[in-house]
Amino acid sequence: MKRMLKVFAGFAAVLGIALAGSVAVAAPKAGGAAAKAERAEARDGKKAKGERGKHKGQRFAKADKNGDGYLTQAEVGDKRWKRIGVADANKDSKVSKAELAQARKDGKLGRHGKGGKHKRDKS
Repeated sequence: MKRMLKVFAGFAAVLGIALAGSVAVAAPKAGGAAAKAERAEARDGKKAKGERGKHKGQRFAKADKNGDGYLTQAEVGDKRWKRIGVADANKDSKVSKAELAQARKDGKLGRHGKGGKHKRDKS
C-alpha cells in the first residue's frame, strides 16, 4: 500500500507540473497595448510612440551647459551639432528652442538615427 501511495504521489506531482506549465503557456499576456509598448521598449531600449517627445525641454536644458538658452557646438559636440546646426536660422552659431521647434516644423531635422538621411530628403 505504501509503494502504491508513493507511485500515486509521484504521478500527481508530475501531472501537476505538466498542467502548471501548460496553463502558463496558454495564459495571454496581460496589459494590452500599453504592456506591449513597455515590452517593446524594454526589448530594444526605444521609447514608445507616446513617450518620444515627452522630455524635449529637459533634454535641451541638460545639453545647455551654461544655461543661456542656446545650444552651441561646444555644448553638444560635433556629431549632434551636425544634426541640429541646420536649425540655426540666423547663423549666429547657436540654436535656441524656438529655432529647433521651427526646424522640426519645417522638416529640416528629419528623423534621428536614420543614417544621416532626413525624412523629407529626396536624394
